Amino acid sequence: MKALIYKGPWEMTLEEVAEPKPNPGEVLIDVKAIGICGSDVHGYTGSTGRRWPGMIMGHEFAGVVAAVTDGVSNYTVGDEVVVSPMFSISPTPETVPMNWSPNRRLLGVEVNGAYADRVTVKASQLFPKPAGLSWQQASLCEPLAVAMHAVQITPMDIMTDVAIIGSGTIGLLVLLAAKLKGAGRVIVIDKMPRRLEMAKQLGADIVINAGEQNAVDVVRELTSGGVDVTLEAVGYSATAQQAIDITRNGGNVTWIGNSAKMIEIDMQSVVTREITVRGTYAFTDYEFGKSIQAMAGGRIDVQPLIEKVAPLAEGPAYFKQLASGEIDLVKVVLEP
Repeated sequence: MKALIYKGPWEMTLEEVAEPKPNPGEVLIDVKAIGICGSDVHGYTGSTGRRWPGMIMGHEFAGVVAAVTDGVSNYTVGDEVVVSPMFSISPTPETVPMNWSPNRRLLGVEVNGAYADRVTVKASQLFPKPAGLSWQQASLCEPLAVAMHAVQITPMDIMTDVAIIGSGTIGLLVLLAAKLKGAGRVIVIDKMPRRLEMAKQLGADIVINAGEQNAVDVVRELTSGGVDVTLEAVGYSATAQQAIDITRNGGNVTWIGNSAKMIEIDMQSVVTREITVRGTYAFTDYEFGKSIQAMAGGRIDVQPLIEKVAPLAEGPAYFKQLASGEIDLVKVVLEP
C-alpha cells in the first residue's frame, strides 16, 4: 500500500509499505479522507519534536472497515466509520477521562497513523459515520471534538463575551462551538486578513487584525475592561500573554495552542487580577460523539473550512507549501 513517510524535518515521501495486520480486537480501515492538521505541519518542520523519522503521521480521518478480527462484534466489513485517534494501551478506570490517562496514545503521533491507504485501529476507537456526512466532513470530526472539549470545560454563561486568539482550523471551530454553546459577542484576533474574513463569514461578531491594531486596547475598549472568556489557539508566549491581557479581572482563559513547550507569562497579572487559566487537551469520547452529532444534524457546518481536497500522493507538496507559508489554506483534506 501507499503511505506518506516522515523522513525528518522538511522531508516527506510517498512510499510503498507493507499493509498493517490487525491484532485481536482491532480492525483494518480503508482510509477515505484525512485532514492535514496544523500540529502535523509543525511536526513536519521538526519544531515541536513530537514526530519521529520513519513514521506515518495523520490522525484526522474516516474510512470503511476492511477487515475485523476476533473479539470485534459490533462492526463488520463495509461499515463506514469515523475514527478517534486516541486509545489506551492498558485499561483505564472509568473515572479517569481518556485524555488524562498516562496510558493514552495518539495515532499518528506516538504510533503510525493514517496518511496511508489503510491503517489498523482498536474497535473501541470507531464511531458510525452518519450517511449524510461526507468523507471530507467526517475527517474534521477530530478537530471539532478538540474545539468542543475546550468550550465544554470553559465556564461560559449565555451571552458571555468571548475572545478567540488564532483563526486557524481550531480557532474557527472554537468559534462555531462557542456559538453553539450560547456565547454572546465573539471576538476573533489574528494577523491574517483572509482568516479573519472567514471568521466573519462563520459568525464572528468582531474581528481584530493584531498586525494593524493593538488588540488589547481594542478589546478593553469594546468590553469596558476585558472579555469574560478567552480561548487561545496559537500556543506561543506573545499570544498566551495577550489572552491574559484581554480578559477581565476574575475572568477565564483557556489555552488550547500547543506550539511552544516553554512560554513566558506575567504571573503577577494572573495572581493580582484573579484570572483562572486552564489547559485543554484533545477530547473525550463524549465530545467526539457530539461533534459527529452536531455536524450530521446541521448544527455546525465545517464545509467552508475545507479549502482543498487532493490525492494522498500530493501530500508532500502540500506539507511543504503549508509549512513554508507559500499557501494559506484553512484545511487540506487528502484522499488515498
